[in-house]
Amino acid sequence: MIRKLQLIGLLLWMASASAFAQTVTGKVTAADGSAVPGASVLVKGTSTGAATDADGKYSLNVGNASTAVLSVSYIGYKTVEVAVQGRSEVNITLEEDATTLGEVVVTALGIARETKTLVYATQQVKPSTLTEVRDANNVLNSLQGKLANVTITQGSGGPGSGARIVLRGNRSIQGSNNALIVVDGVPITNGTNGTVNSDFGGLQGTDGASNINPDDIESMTILRGASAAALYGSQAGNGVILITTKKGGKDRLTVNVNSGVTTERPFILPDLQNTYGQGNSGVLNGNSGESWGAKMTGQAFTGTYGDRKYSAQPDNVKDFFRTGLSLNNSIGVSGGSDKMQTYLSYTNNSVQGIMPRNDLNRHTFNLRISNNITKRLSTDAKITYIAQDIKRKYSTGEGGPVMELYQIPRNVALADAKNFETINNVGLPTPSPYPVINPALYQNPFWRVNRSENNESRARVMGFMLARYQITDWLHITGRANLDKITDNLESFAYQGTLGLSASGGSYGITKIDVTQKWFDVILSGSNKISDLIKIDYRLGAILQDNKYATLGASANGLNIPNTFSLNFATNRNYGQGFTQVQTQSVFGQVNLSYKDAIFLDASLRNDWDSRLPSPYSFSYPSVGTSAIISDLISLPDAISFLKASANYAEVGNGGQAQIRFNTYNYSQGAGAGFVSRGLTQAIPNLKPEIVKNLEVGLEGKFIENRIGFSLTYYKSNSFNQLLRIKLPVASGFYDKYINAGNIQNQGVEFTLNGTPLKDRALTWDMGLNFGLNRNKIISLTETVTSFAVSEAGFGRSATPLVTVGGSYGDMNGFVWLRANDLKTGAAKSHTGNYVVTDAGKPLTSLTTGEQQYIGNFNPRATMGLSNTFGYKGVTVRLLVDGRVGGTVVDGTEQLLAYNGAPAITAEHREGGWNLGGVNTAGNSVSETIDAQAFWTTASGGRYGTAEFFTY
Repeated sequence: MIRKLQLIGLLLWMASASAFAQTVTGKVTAADGSAVPGASVLVKGTSTGAATDADGKYSLNVGNASTAVLSVSYIGYKTVEVAVQGRSEVNITLEEDATTLGEVVVTALGIARETKTLVYATQQVKPSTLTEVRDANNVLNSLQGKLANVTITQGSGGPGSGARIVLRGNRSIQGSNNALIVVDGVPITNGTNGTVNSDFGGLQGTDGASNINPDDIESMTILRGASAAALYGSQAGNGVILITTKKGGKDRLTVNVNSGVTTERPFILPDLQNTYGQGNSGVLNGNSGESWGAKMTGQAFTGTYGDRKYSAQPDNVKDFFRTGLSLNNSIGVSGGSDKMQTYLSYTNNSVQGIMPRNDLNRHTFNLRISNNITKRLSTDAKITYIAQDIKRKYSTGEGGPVMELYQIPRNVALADAKNFETINNVGLPTPSPYPVINPALYQNPFWRVNRSENNESRARVMGFMLARYQITDWLHITGRANLDKITDNLESFAYQGTLGLSASGGSYGITKIDVTQKWFDVILSGSNKISDLIKIDYRLGAILQDNKYATLGASANGLNIPNTFSLNFATNRNYGQGFTQVQTQSVFGQVNLSYKDAIFLDASLRNDWDSRLPSPYSFSYPSVGTSAIISDLISLPDAISFLKASANYAEVGNGGQAQIRFNTYNYSQGAGAGFVSRGLTQAIPNLKPEIVKNLEVGLEGKFIENRIGFSLTYYKSNSFNQLLRIKLPVASGFYDKYINAGNIQNQGVEFTLNGTPLKDRALTWDMGLNFGLNRNKIISLTETVTSFAVSEAGFGRSATPLVTVGGSYGDMNGFVWLRANDLKTGAAKSHTGNYVVTDAGKPLTSLTTGEQQYIGNFNPRATMGLSNTFGYKGVTVRLLVDGRVGGTVVDGTEQLLAYNGAPAITAEHREGGWNLGGVNTAGNSVSETIDAQAFWTTASGGRYGTAEFFTY
């Protein structure tokens, strides 16, 4: 009997165990029936869980199936709890959560807010669009076509070159117009080690934004207006790009691997003729660098490279470039618990430029740890280390190998040009003969890429520590310390014989640049309900920002032992050292009021104490704005899901310049203790910050259950207190001085449209359109100056950008082909009438009079971007069209090439008989004819030419 009872008990225990160990399977789908892969399925109250597979299916042991409850969650959907109730199969449908579908956005200083509460326009960029087909050179280049009213100009110096990004037009005449780049709430150092500021060219430096790793980006928000960026005060005049980086996740370990390969080739090269070769006036000359010779018929000739066939070489420019190969490999690991979350990543970028021997290699290490120490205390810390090496950066413009390449005669084979050097009688490499127009300025491009180098190595540490304490349920305080430190080591050398770069024996130079930014802030934030209808959010804070910039350089202009690149062998050593420190102390307050969660009022005030300004160093930046969700206040047709109107006004700053409030003195070595000389720029003791005043109104709507959405924004901004540098009379003892003056106005319209024309289980189609118009006007300059050149470096080889009262930023003047009315005086003078030619039939240009005229504006009249994204069973195809409508381009390259007969257009009229149909200075018709060489050498003028002929 006892044994029977024991047996019955064992069977009951086994049955109970079976009940407690039941396996449940099922599928998680969205409301439209599509599978939800990666959803988290947890047994409530336990740590047991599983993630759905690619088909949305799951399987897990729930223990006691009669009492178990499943908790199912996924980003963008409401969390669902479902009782198992003894079932072995439980299928679950998730409902979209409107509060998480792009409804929360990170704003200034890293403050997260619901988008419906904002009183200004913002635009978000999905991080996936930055990594699908990435630009390994600079993440800013990946924003092309994705943003409304944003103009991005890529650096032309190859991998690592800085990019220029302008939001809503240019505001500063002689300062920076670049948007402020903010990562995790703090502005990063985004200076550029040298920029090309004239049409002669130069070496484009590396900026700070190029170090941002797109694989670590969680979200990106664009704050184009002043009200949106007002909490950044004196730095926010050009708008802000806010980047938030990834953090660790909870409850599971996630590993993301992203590997990609990108290749690139030149898309458009100069259109060159392949009919005429070396020589002049139709006569073959094998030692000439010009292509005005006889027709190429394959006959034998002797020239620079010995006996050759006089045949066309149509690919001698194209084949100089290589196929650039970019490799990207990134791994990110995310995991954690409720108490601690960790994100760790490593990314390697190996980038080949299209120029020979031009390479970049970058390693990015990133670690972020977040802790919930107690219910009230939490911390967050991140450190990013970047090690980057760039080999053989090349100058652009006249000082670079590309311009030398473009001038290669049309019959010279690239294989011949590769014999760029010989060894002289003392065993040193010297440039081989190479046919160029002006051997004092240009040489063989293969010598340039093999016998001169500009190298750069960078070590950068970025990181922060943040602590947050929840004082009460409605009040918390956050403190943060941030460091951004960059150390750049630059090295340049040129072999003896390199034009423009080396003295006897060669040249060598090294430069070390240290940039350090420290940022400390503390923010007290609260949220209270004043009544059932009224809610208030508020913030009070203080910021200390300290920026230091130090340089140390040495150069050897000549080496005692030729081509031995060390300062120890310098015949003439030059040393230079510089240091700048700018500190800004700030306090700010912000209040956000809401009524019925449908009407919102924002106001903020920031006061900066800036060390660049005269005592008391203080300036204030206010903002105010309001918005209303019309669809929550009144009844609208069912097709209108959401409708919101907003308006705001704000004042922000646009940087400043350090160490210009006092006259400076320079020391130079010499007899005895050396010499001290006063700087030639007169100081401005009463310096004021540049102020941007901005008004903005907007309308935003969504239709057909949020399937279609749009935003429309109008803005008007005026930038005052421009920091200008104007010339002074010689008798003053100074060359120029700084003044505060001027008023530049930008106004425009921005429109975005998003929609999902097609969405079913297998196939989806999303589209997005953005469109922007900006109109710029120079309202005023100074009482005595109404026009001057934008850059102090000087232009004029092709065109000269000017700012003129009544005109626009980007207006360009250049030399023109004179018209009959140009020769008149007084009010009747205008660029109309018949073209004027000399009695010999050549064009008569304003180069003869030295007067330039307006030829256009380089800014686009409108910008647009259209994207279509198609998804089918996990495969995504995206088509992006980026457009700039209008704008004037002056092609200085074609101008220079036209002088030597290389462009295709110069092949016409080689045999003469070309009558331009113009009149002489007396107004009489001229019947004389000319040939192409006479026309194009006159029109181009070589390095200084007539811009009108090369303006598009």
